[in-house]
Amino acid sequence: MSLCRFSESFQIFDITPIENLFIQEFMLKAPSDFVKVYLYGLMQCYHPNSTENSLKAFSHALEMDVHTIENAFHYWERQGILYFHKDADKVNIEYFNIKDVLYNKGLDNEKTMYKYKDFNQNLQRIFDTHLLSPQEYLRIYDWVEVLNLPMEVVLMMVQFYVSRMGKKARINYLDKVAASWAREGINTLQKAEEYIKSNDSCFKDTISVLKYLGIHRSPSQAELDLYKKWQSWGFDLDSILLACRETTKVQSPTFAYLDKILANMQSKNVTSQQEVRQHLDMQDDSYTRIKEVYYHLGYKDNTPAPAHLSMYRDWIEQYGLQHDLILLGCKQCVRKKKTTFEDLDDLLKQWASQGFSNVTEVKDYLSKKKAMDNEIKAVLERAGDSRSITIGDRRLYRKWTETWNLSFEVILQAAEYSVMAKEKAPFINKILSNWYDKGINTVKAAKEDHERHLKALELMNVSGDSDKGLKKQLDFNKFPQHTYTDEDLENLFENIEEQ
Repeated sequence: MSLCRFSESFQIFDITPIENLFIQEFMLKAPSDFVKVYLYGLMQCYHPNSTENSLKAFSHALEMDVHTIENAFHYWERQGILYFHKDADKVNIEYFNIKDVLYNKGLDNEKTMYKYKDFNQNLQRIFDTHLLSPQEYLRIYDWVEVLNLPMEVVLMMVQFYVSRMGKKARINYLDKVAASWAREGINTLQKAEEYIKSNDSCFKDTISVLKYLGIHRSPSQAELDLYKKWQSWGFDLDSILLACRETTKVQSPTFAYLDKILANMQSKNVTSQQEVRQHLDMQDDSYTRIKEVYYHLGYKDNTPAPAHLSMYRDWIEQYGLQHDLILLGCKQCVRKKKTTFEDLDDLLKQWASQGFSNVTEVKDYLSKKKAMDNEIKAVLERAGDSRSITIGDRRLYRKWTETWNLSFEVILQAAEYSVMAKEKAPFINKILSNWYDKGINTVKAAKEDHERHLKALELMNVSGDSDKGLKKQLDFNKFPQHTYTDEDLENLFENIEEQ
């Protein structure tokens, strides 16, 4: 027991000396609750054996939670006027003499953290009622000590973002900003001022876009970077907000989704407000039509995907296909049980390469194809061949009629001379090739050539009366022309890819 001590009633009537340096240099800039904690603790320093000298007692007396009281002591520790230490067993708080702190050059500045005194006070003043925790201070110190950003640059950065974001400004967000500034070399007041000046309007505009998308928060650094990219493409705020109209087609629009929309427009040199509006009007029409494509392909979800919209625009704009032909392509895909958009894309590109753009052209093609098949069938029958027509037959026939420019009657004549051949079509091709080389393109000339050939083969006992073998003469113009119902058209379209 101490030799001398105050009576238990002494404390309530005693005084607690407060240094004017504390009032002038520290109290005026400190949060009011933190001042209460400091003063109450100072009083307890003069009465160390008091039952009120514990964190629990502080909490009860000051009507604050223990966490707030600990934060207050951490705050004063950062100001350099006390030492706070807590471990699992006890709490140790040591008050310093402020005159000693300010004027004793031998004081351990690392221990008191006095080097951050003004910096800490300025930071807290910026955050106003949001009291920074010890952990937040330590992260901010990393911006200075690890990222090598000067304190004045850090303060300017924090001031800018807190003034724009208000209470929503958080250390996690500012931590990313600080890292970005360090990477970009924004490490002087001049560079910081230039950056803030160039980003002030960008920050506000990005918030406007977020609000349009239904996102009520401050922009992330990634979102700010995206907005700058859109500006570099030539979009202004009005055209970007107009483009946001496209994002209503998805449930949860994001900046990444909007970026894809704007990238597509930029690739088509669509950037001004008027160009964007015209593009979107066209998109709306495509949006309605692509739903019809989904329906015909059997899609249950008829919300068009951006990739499918892009494909549809290519079919219309790049390949010149009309909507009715696209729907016919859907029916063909369903018949083949290939109902993905990629399957439809492959089919339509194949049709486009064949010169089709609408159903009328298809009907014309099918009529001509039917007529050609009738001619080929007649030629094969003349040669004594009753088999089905193949793709190879069609290729040969196009060579005879289109490349060699031989008439149907001349081809029939060659078929007549091929009756005895085992392979009919190749033999007809051999005869016609010979006639083409000799410039023979009439039935009369063909017969004369055949007569010459027969005379040359008399010793081989070959009979060649060309007129006897003619069973019938066929006139292509007498073949019936066809009209097609939708069902007929679909059936005939089954092999349209085979030429």
